[in-house]
Amino acid sequence: MADYTDTIRSFIEKEMAGPGGKASLSPSDSLIDKGIVDSLGVQRLIAYLEKEFDLQIADTEIVPEHFETISAVAQFINFKLGAKV
Repeated sequence: MADYTDTIRSFIEKEMAGPGGKASLSPSDSLIDKGIVDSLGVQRLIAYLEKEFDLQIADTEIVPEHFETISAVAQFINFKLGAKV
């Protein structure tokens, strides 16, 4: 299983955390509770993940559990890429 944590963290910190988000996010930080990912943020993250990892995320897969933390996103990507093979 590949570790995509750093790739995902980098995108979120650079593109979604905003100018005040200077602190590094840990893989277990809640992106939702910290206000980094909201409904529009999830759509941005999905667009990035689909392009970066060349996969499709179905509407039924857009659930909070898949996008709660960087770790959860990385696990979801590994699942999707494993299912793609």
